Amino acid sequence: MATTISGSSGINTQGVTSSGTVSGTTVTSSGDVNDSVSDVRTPRYSSINTATTIANEGVYYCSNAPTLTLGAPAAGTVMTIYNDNGSSMTLNRGSTLTAMRKGADNDTTNNTSLTLGAYSTTTITIFLANFALVTGTDVT
Repeated sequence: MATTISGSSGINTQGVTSSGTVSGTTVTSSGDVNDSVSDVRTPRYSSINTATTIANEGVYYCSNAPTLTLGAPAAGTVMTIYNDNGSSMTLNRGSTLTAMRKGADNDTTNNTSLTLGAYSTTTITIFLANFALVTGTDVT
């Protein structure tokens, strides 16, 4: 099936830039595919050293064990946090989340905050716009 491109600016096809809708069953690229932030095939990377709110998918590198708060991530958002510090750090449930659970067997506790251990990796998956599941190597 052929791909239809319409519009006037933003989509580059064979050296011609246009914008609008790309429709079809397959889009094939032999080069980089980028959006306004980065290559869409590579998770976004952020280095965080101070307390902040996070809501976007991606990889977060934390070297100073900052306190992180989950903002208003969309359902389907996946975030990975690496705490590269000898101290534990805190992950707070933001005001838009109504449930934040540890990904342990049969754990249904709704936490307002969790502790991420020193030198540990944690993955947060947003299953509903208001439900976060936190798994990792040292989550309490």
